[in-house]
Amino acid sequence: MITLMLILFALVSACVGIQTAGMFLGIHWLKRLWPHREADYIPARTYWLIVRMVYGLLILHLLQILVWAAVYQLRGCFPDLSTSFYFSAASYSTVGYGDVVLPEKWRILGAVEAVTGVLMFGWSTGIIFTVVHHLLSHFLRSKYSEKSKTP
Repeated sequence: MITLMLILFALVSACVGIQTAGMFLGIHWLKRLWPHREADYIPARTYWLIVRMVYGLLILHLLQILVWAAVYQLRGCFPDLSTSFYFSAASYSTVGYGDVVLPEKWRILGAVEAVTGVLMFGWSTGIIFTVVHHLLSHFLRSKYSEKSKTP
């Protein structure tokens, strides 16, 4: 039981570490690409900014799923990495198809992976919301300031 708890602690910590590192890299990336001039706030540019941000967050989640899958594989829970990754993705995303299940001794890992996935998806949602909110706020401020300038 102690070993299982240590593994869970390490896995959750790894997910938080991956998400944190990705967030800091993303902040530096966004500072470079963020629109600095009024002319930069064009729909196509902001669209591609958001698309790239979503792909970056997706990569973070896939890395976290891979970490869980590697542990499942190392512990002999599944016959191959492909099955481990499939189970991990289903658990992390809380889909939980049930066609592949962990051995009884390791079942708590799937439940904790689901909880971790919910937390990490929530964190990513918060990041997306913050970026879109700032872009939309700028757009609305500029539109309302334009209307107040016209006679």
